[in-house]
Amino acid sequence: MGKDTKNVILNQKLSQRDAFWSEVGVQMAHDEDIVIVVVDMSTPVFDEIRVKYPHRFINVGIAEQNAISVAAGLAMKGKKVFVYAIASFMVLRCFEQIRVNCSIMGLPITIVGVGAGFSYDDSGPTHHLFEDVAVMRSLPGMLIHSVSDNTMSKTVAQKSIELTVPNYVRLDRHITNELSEEQFDSKSGFRIIDENSNQDVSSAIITTGYMNKVAVNVSKEVKILVVDVYQIPCNIKKLFDSLIEVGIKKIYVLEENFLPGGLGSYVLEMSNPTPIEIELLAMDHKWVYEYGGREANQKLHGIDAQSLIRKISGDE
Repeated sequence: MGKDTKNVILNQKLSQRDAFWSEVGVQMAHDEDIVIVVVDMSTPVFDEIRVKYPHRFINVGIAEQNAISVAAGLAMKGKKVFVYAIASFMVLRCFEQIRVNCSIMGLPITIVGVGAGFSYDDSGPTHHLFEDVAVMRSLPGMLIHSVSDNTMSKTVAQKSIELTVPNYVRLDRHITNELSEEQFDSKSGFRIIDENSNQDVSSAIITTGYMNKVAVNVSKEVKILVVDVYQIPCNIKKLFDSLIEVGIKKIYVLEENFLPGGLGSYVLEMSNPTPIEIELLAMDHKWVYEYGGREANQKLHGIDAQSLIRKISGDE
């Protein structure tokens, strides 16, 4: 990266987006096959990449469907292609192209979408995204990475370069705190946040992405284990064996998604039968027209920290 932009990035707290693309930019210096296709999107990181690698940074304009088709052509020629746009438009507007060019053809394209859940909280229902997990996991061969902090964002960026399957990376728009400084197994698809918290704990929250922040806040008030599922599919057998081993009797699956087809559906589908009781906590299956910010909207749907504390404590 250029000196000026590097200083700007080093002197501020990074978003997941900038952490991800900073790592891709580093890898581009060592791998000439990496190409980025964007849908009229920009970041300070892109400003540098555009100058350093002008032939490997392609802006197709506001044309998500075309972006996937361009990426497919490049991937067929052996390029390692990343496509980037606002997630609600990237996933839904060009689903047919993703289905055909990525899933059916099996091309290793990494689709990066920013704006999972209520990320664009005050932009209204066109920008909210509660169904991307359900939509993308319906496609055979599609890998989903749901990023929760910058450490993971960088790890997923590195991993995506070498994948041989289609890959969807969902990023949050806002700056998020690091969940854990511990190294994690990028192959298992899940990690337990603060392993010391499993002492005398009988319940766990399984969650993903931004909702890990909510779950960690809950764990400060009630005794509960927090499990971050950052990849779908994950090693669900290993996950449940780990929870049973430490005496977990009940699981709350928490997500900022619609219930049908989401993380909770995945956990139920893959864990049946299990001796652990499972309760699903998700968005009401309706569009959200209210404004007031992310936490206010989460409260309306009972998936904010205080609502969860009351539920888990039996106070409601």
